[in-house]
Amino acid sequence: MYPLYPNTSIYQQNNGNSEDYILRRAEELETEDHIQDSMTFTVEKSKSTYRFVNCQGNLLRKFGCQQSDIEGKDLEECLPTNHTLKKILSSVSAWEGKTITYEEQWNGIPFLGAVTPIYGEEGKVKQLQGFCVDISKKKETENQLKEREYYFRTLFKYHPDGIFTLNKEGKFLFVNPAVLSICGYTENELISSCFIQLSAPEEREKVKDFFDQTRDGKILDFETTVFHKDGHPVKVQVTNIPIIVDDEVHSIYGIIHDITQQKKSEKELHLLKDRLASMIHHSADSIAIFDMDDQLVNANPTFESFYGWKAGELIGKKVPYIPEEYKDEYGQILKEVKKGNKFTSIETTRITKDGSNFYASVTLSPLEDEEGNIIGYSAITRDINKQKIAQEALRKQNEHYRIITEHTMDLINVFRPNGQILYSSPSHKMILGYNAGGFKDMEWTKVIHPEDLGAVIQSIVNMKQTKDSSKIEFRVKNADGNWVVLECYGTVVLNQKNEVESFVTISRDITERKQTEDFLRKSEKLAVLGELAAGIAHEIRNPLTSLKGFTHLLKANAADENLEYYDIMLSELERINTIVGEFMMLAKPQPRNVKPNDISKILKEATSLLEAQANLYNIQLLLDFDSVLIVNCEADQMKQVFINLMKNAIESMESSGGLLVIRTISYKDSVTISFIDEGCGIPEEKLSNVGEPFYTTKEKGTGLGMMICNKIIENHHGSISIESELDKGTKVTITLPLSLKAESP
Repeated sequence: MYPLYPNTSIYQQNNGNSEDYILRRAEELETEDHIQDSMTFTVEKSKSTYRFVNCQGNLLRKFGCQQSDIEGKDLEECLPTNHTLKKILSSVSAWEGKTITYEEQWNGIPFLGAVTPIYGEEGKVKQLQGFCVDISKKKETENQLKEREYYFRTLFKYHPDGIFTLNKEGKFLFVNPAVLSICGYTENELISSCFIQLSAPEEREKVKDFFDQTRDGKILDFETTVFHKDGHPVKVQVTNIPIIVDDEVHSIYGIIHDITQQKKSEKELHLLKDRLASMIHHSADSIAIFDMDDQLVNANPTFESFYGWKAGELIGKKVPYIPEEYKDEYGQILKEVKKGNKFTSIETTRITKDGSNFYASVTLSPLEDEEGNIIGYSAITRDINKQKIAQEALRKQNEHYRIITEHTMDLINVFRPNGQILYSSPSHKMILGYNAGGFKDMEWTKVIHPEDLGAVIQSIVNMKQTKDSSKIEFRVKNADGNWVVLECYGTVVLNQKNEVESFVTISRDITERKQTEDFLRKSEKLAVLGELAAGIAHEIRNPLTSLKGFTHLLKANAADENLEYYDIMLSELERINTIVGEFMMLAKPQPRNVKPNDISKILKEATSLLEAQANLYNIQLLLDFDSVLIVNCEADQMKQVFINLMKNAIESMESSGGLLVIRTISYKDSVTISFIDEGCGIPEEKLSNVGEPFYTTKEKGTGLGMMICNKIIENHHGSISIESELDKGTKVTITLPLSLKAESP
């Protein structure tokens, strides 16, 4: 065999009569309408040179050559390099007597060729005879077949339905990806396996019978159930088509479609239709169907109870239930309905069979067929006679209530159990700054203080469960952004079924009252502490001095192993003395020695006292002062405040170190002194309690330090504010007036 060459097919060697073979193949191709032109030629050999003796035929002209271009010329002159014919004519095999056929193309024209030997008298090959035929049409047909095969394979591969073929024994020969998706098996698992293994056991006999009928030549459609590889059932529709070859069923072509979702939808649709029919039959509203001529087609039992006619009496007739004064208006409405418009909740009057009238709410809707054509309309009627009478009575009653609610100073709200506000009194504008309509439309949960919201919601839940009244206090943010304390009384409104229909709340602003109570409470604490301090300070300090003296004396004579105990005793005695000193501060009158002092100077003195302690804990002090800040104050008391605040900041950073920034800012008529640390911070829920007597966040604190600071700053007509974030730090800001007159003692 010869090797493959570019754009050529494998050419074969034949030991039979090649000329007969070529003529026979040419006749076959001509019969198949694949031959267009042909060419014959003769080649002889002289030593190592090969030369065309003759060449003729129409194919020669197709190649773009004349007979004179070939005859008498060497192969090297006539044929392209590496051309198959050139290699064959110069090959040893051809000159040894072997016939060779091949496929090649020349100048873009494909052809089928054959070379056969011609023997001389000595029995040796003296020439080679060749024959070529144009097979362009054959190649074109082959390409078309390949293209069609590709189209069909693509169609099967991407078809949304499963496509398969079975042999006569029921084994899979071919499956497309959709089949694999439906059953969950791989192609290798299905090919050569029997289809029956996929069927549900209870349906295998039926499916096998369908297969047998198809094998007998019938085309069948049927529904069945197959099992997915993971075990879940899949409803499918199957089409079996016999593939007939020579009047005999050769195999079976199948199409399988997953109808699981379709079956589920059909079941749901049937269920929906049944429910809809039940709802119409048992509806409390009258439901009637009319055709385009306004004749009754059908009606539910409620129609009969409303109007007094039996449906059978009026079917196919017009219903005489429209009062004379409404007929023209109703006729215009029906014209619009028949154009496709819908009318909802038309309040009107209807006439019953006995001639009595009643108030009704009517909804008219067009009915369409499957093609969208309007074929009639439905009329749904609701009896609102009692409702209309009650509405009139309620209107008169509401008028009285409206006068009361619109002139009260209390906040009145009516809201549903889901939280929707139905009514808000005009007093919201005066008390909270919100318009009644604006408050009604806003989310009321957003204006309640986050700490109080849970209690408010729980109160509503309790009222709904117990159906009893409730009282609660909570904070609400007014339009200016300030918190207002409300005292709220809530009660439930029950419907006829004893169910909670709504809530009514009456709220009163008690902000000033709460502030007064808070002020009195703090004043009482301060008064008690002052009296306590005045009453016991001297009584404690006298024996305390003796205890300290004797402890120092005993320590001087104590053994070394006991010195630690004396140090502890002296430390605790000093702590008692400090607490007594803080009590004495509470008992002292307001500052007497008030005079202009430079706050910057006082801060520097206080800072110098705590530098050593700060360095000990790797805490850096950063001072950011204006040059001179003159404030009327008592220097010693102010220094005590600064020391207390800096000690608190240092103690909060003892474990981690950090930066303590002390910053002053001067304004037109005031000055602020800020102490900003990077300590452990104070939880948000504890911030409001800082400054209360005996409340402390430190393990060994007394809770009096911040209270004393508050009292001193308050006596200087200033204020203290605290901002803190857990694990990030605290900022304490003191605000003092630049011009201050000392109060008289």
